[in-house]
Amino acid sequence: MSQISDHTNQYNDETLYDPTVRLRGPGVGQRRLFLFGASIAATAYAAWLMTDVLGADQLTIMEMVVVAFFTINFAWISLSFFTGIVGLILRGLKLDAITLKRLKPIVRKGALRSKNVVVIPVYNEDPNRVFAGLRASYESLAQTGELDAFDFFVLSDTRDPDIWIAEEMAWAKACTDLNARGKIFFRRRPENTERKSGNLKEFCETYAANYDHMIVFDADSVMSGEAMVNMAYLMENNPDAGIIQSPPQPTGRQTLFARILQFISRVHGPTMSAGLSFWCMGSSNYWGHNAIIRTKAFIECCGLPVLSGKPPMGGHILSHDFVEAAFMRKAGWRCWLIPQLEGSWEELPPNLIDFAIRDRRWCQGNMQHARLMVAPGFKPLSRLHFFMGVMSFVSSPLWLLLLLSSTIATLQNTQLTYSFFPGHFTMFPQWPVDRSFEMLVLLIFTIGMLVLPKIISILMVCLGRDRKKYGGVMVLFSGLLETLYSALQAPIMMMLHSQFVFSVLTGNQVGWDAQERDDAGVPFKAALKTHRTIIVIGLIWGAIAVFVDTAFFWWLSPILAGLVLSPWLTHYSSSLTIGKAARRMKLFLTPEEYDSPEELRALTRINAELADGDVKDGLMRLIEDPFANALHSALLPVRKPDARTTIEIGIIYEKLARLGIESLTKDEKILILSWPVKPLDQIMAGRDVSGP
Repeated sequence: MSQISDHTNQYNDETLYDPTVRLRGPGVGQRRLFLFGASIAATAYAAWLMTDVLGADQLTIMEMVVVAFFTINFAWISLSFFTGIVGLILRGLKLDAITLKRLKPIVRKGALRSKNVVVIPVYNEDPNRVFAGLRASYESLAQTGELDAFDFFVLSDTRDPDIWIAEEMAWAKACTDLNARGKIFFRRRPENTERKSGNLKEFCETYAANYDHMIVFDADSVMSGEAMVNMAYLMENNPDAGIIQSPPQPTGRQTLFARILQFISRVHGPTMSAGLSFWCMGSSNYWGHNAIIRTKAFIECCGLPVLSGKPPMGGHILSHDFVEAAFMRKAGWRCWLIPQLEGSWEELPPNLIDFAIRDRRWCQGNMQHARLMVAPGFKPLSRLHFFMGVMSFVSSPLWLLLLLSSTIATLQNTQLTYSFFPGHFTMFPQWPVDRSFEMLVLLIFTIGMLVLPKIISILMVCLGRDRKKYGGVMVLFSGLLETLYSALQAPIMMMLHSQFVFSVLTGNQVGWDAQERDDAGVPFKAALKTHRTIIVIGLIWGAIAVFVDTAFFWWLSPILAGLVLSPWLTHYSSSLTIGKAARRMKLFLTPEEYDSPEELRALTRINAELADGDVKDGLMRLIEDPFANALHSALLPVRKPDARTTIEIGIIYEKLARLGIESLTKDEKILILSWPVKPLDQIMAGRDVSGP
């Protein structure tokens, strides 16, 4: 806390800051006591009910295992349920989640005093999309009159030589078109050590000291100028704030899969954001992008450790955002989630397979947090965030184990012969106890905890003044179809996440490639190949369930249906045609589609303008285009190659002249591009560079 003592003293002086945007609220302890107390009480009741149902005729060992797995899973569900209930109350009463006062828009008093930078770390991303988002955000920021308070940095970790040169050309075009030289900067790292966190670390070590705050974008982020200025204004007036996170809304995708997720995120996401902000208060989490960070605090306390041991559980920390927020809190800075910060957008993967690929990367990073949960010095809520990050994936194998143990327990019970007269003497038989009513209560209780907050969110939208923006009365059909789709998708993700967790725990690691940003569909053959194991498991499991108990089979049927239908679900939900048809029917409509904000219209327009600028061979471009060559040379660091590198470059140039550019490997191109590139007349000695 000593690191921010000066800030805290100033913060207590009400005359220095705008009191209307002070991030303070009453009853932090009482909020958490209510939420965790209610969650524990609900979990205890559900566990007692399950024990009563299964133990009517004495618990077996396997039934005890069922109760244990059920209790763990239900605790996870109940925490989410009560977070949603609190969010619904806050939304219904239009209360600020932090202050608990009437929700009001941010009204700034005067111009910004701080110097801010928007940083965009990229790795092998489509340069046209990256710079379209940058330009849309820049144009919006210019309209606020606060452009002088911001700079932009594109921080490239790209390893693809063609994308590298395309990034440089896109940057030069953006600077020219926007008259933004000295406002938009481009930097590429020679080595992408520690991935995104290392990219930001290198920026902080070289440039960040010139700025009070940095807003971190993802490659697909877009933010309105008002949102960026409001975030900077909140930082200025809350000097103990280390991170302020906006809740980004997913948008921009047109496949059925993405539109379903965009719809429910827009309808139910604000509910969960309000609930999280209510009980997390100044110990909220950081989601890695669409957030503003105090650079001084970040530099002082967010250097990430290297975990002992080998990857995937050891080595560099991959899911860095949770950890950086925890280090902020450890040093005494506050981290806030502001649900009412609108004008913040991101994009989703277009189909279930790409969604799962992204989850596989996140799983590897989140599983490392299990080691940090017991590390010294972290705040209790930071440890809880680590636990929640781990449980977001571990809950799937726990759910799978619950279902499997239930199957085994049911199988055991069907093989037992009930004894009406136990071994000891008794005058009357012991009749089996009927627990049908208790089973029904438990089923309704569990399903209600899972879906009730989401259903109420849908009804609130349907009955609200903005229902037209969600398709009017069609919002009910959208909500019904989304619930059905989620029920079928859940067992698929359960199996995939279980596989991911097992893979991590057995020492398998994955790369960290760029996310699919286009509306890519999944051919049925590809979906069938991906899910074939899941289908076989579903069919075998279903056959066993029928053999064990027909009633148990029907109880398990929603799980089995999702598993067996997985390739069809993945294929058809990835369809762009079906997604567009759903939009014409006003299904899964979002406000961004009904009345697109100016920033998203600009994004679409700029994307279309840049569509002709496809990524070309970067090396050939430099050889043929003097401007591109000069630009590239100017962006390279000033240095001289050592003797060995000079020889290697010479060999590659000779290979280029003799065999053509197609003969060069990616690594060879990267090596040549790391130094000023020779023009065509210096390379050729009477040969055509395009071929032998």
